[in-house]
Amino acid sequence: MVIAWLFFNSLGNTTARYFKKTWTNKQYFGIPVWIFYHRIHMMACWTLTCAAIICIFIDLEGFEAHAHDCVGLATFALVFVQPILGLMRPPQQQARSAVRILHALLGHAAYILAVTNMFLAVGLEAAQISSVMYGLLGGALAIHVVAHVAFNVLEYLARRKGSVLDVNKDASFSRWRKTTLMVQMIALYAFTIANVVFVWRG
Repeated sequence: MVIAWLFFNSLGNTTARYFKKTWTNKQYFGIPVWIFYHRIHMMACWTLTCAAIICIFIDLEGFEAHAHDCVGLATFALVFVQPILGLMRPPQQQARSAVRILHALLGHAAYILAVTNMFLAVGLEAAQISSVMYGLLGGALAIHVVAHVAFNVLEYLARRKGSVLDVNKDASFSRWRKTTLMVQMIALYAFTIANVVFVWRG
């Protein structure tokens, strides 16, 4: 779950939200680069989340009605439908917009629930996870928030500079967006590895 949400989901969210006007003159397998990266990251998140849920049910031999389990199941339910919503393309523009908004809202809700559940997991006696994990989770969450602030600042500056008319040319501050993404990726990778180590060590 740590790898799925702190790393893959965060990066997938970033590419979908801020990189639609970056790499505009490139495509991977016939689709825009930002969609390709978004799908790769989110499918990794989806796969790891499903695998984690299966392993947890096998290990615990069932479901226990406490906060961590309930939030986990709610997260899984949201995650499971996300690929379906992401691939839906209704013919009507209004319906397509509604599906896109729903996809985004459920995605953000799933992220909030998943991160909340990680904090809940640290407090579980059975998990035997060091309280240091609270700080590591907080650090990874802070990176996510700071990255979004930075991308929004760059987006604001790009709008002030004026829109690019050439659809084959990246929007302003494209290089800064790519650099910020790289910094976010490295920082999240470091915090994710640290979180995994502490979970493993208990």
